[in-house]
Amino acid sequence: MDESATLPEKASTPETTRGGIDIHGGDVRAGRDIVAGDVNVAGDSISGQSVSVQRGYSANEVQRLIMIVGGLVFATAACFFIFGAISTAVLVGAINRPVESSIEDGQSMARKIDALNSLTSGREFRVSFREDEISSYFRFFLGPAIDIADGKARLLDPPGRLAISGTLDNGKGLPFLAEGELTTGAAPFQLRSAWVKILPTPEGSSFGWVPVTPLAQDLSQRINAFMFGRVQFTQITEDKSESSAESQLNVWGVAK
Repeated sequence: MDESATLPEKASTPETTRGGIDIHGGDVRAGRDIVAGDVNVAGDSISGQSVSVQRGYSANEVQRLIMIVGGLVFATAACFFIFGAISTAVLVGAINRPVESSIEDGQSMARKIDALNSLTSGREFRVSFREDEISSYFRFFLGPAIDIADGKARLLDPPGRLAISGTLDNGKGLPFLAEGELTTGAAPFQLRSAWVKILPTPEGSSFGWVPVTPLAQDLSQRINAFMFGRVQFTQITEDKSESSAESQLNVWGVAK
């Protein structure tokens, strides 16, 4: 009698089909690229393929992201304009101080400037400019020469500092504000800061100004060429008074 037992044959791996995808043994096959939700398989089989999982943003996440970015932009802009308001407060306050401007006072200062530039080299001088003369000269003579209309100028502390303002003829009429300084260096006039107003705030408001100092550096050169091309200052003082007709800038120097 044959005592050997007949072992049952190993069951074959069943083939299963799910939604058009054949699952056979350890392999998954499909007749096209497998794209399901966040899973994308480029090819008809997972075997030997790279599987990429891509996850997008939900509508709520997109809305939250927009709100966060918008809040950051608003906060940055607010800080920017607050910085401008604080930085220009002194200049705006000085410009708002009432000072009369007239052609006659502007011509008076123009004659003094012409006299300085007519001095022979090495000649020392002392000259005084009243605040109303300075503002008038800037409004009717210097301003138009450097493309600034409706100009104003005011004395500041310490002596030699000046606030100037107007509208930019070559900047679509934007309000312009700057702080300049008379110096005893090689350049008699230097620009310390420059601002333009880009928000339509009321006249006399310090809110809405943005700095443009790097873009206005040629202004110093143009003012020096127009006014002080042949002089160098050695001393600068200021006589302050309640009346603009009596407040004046005193300048000592030498002709180049």
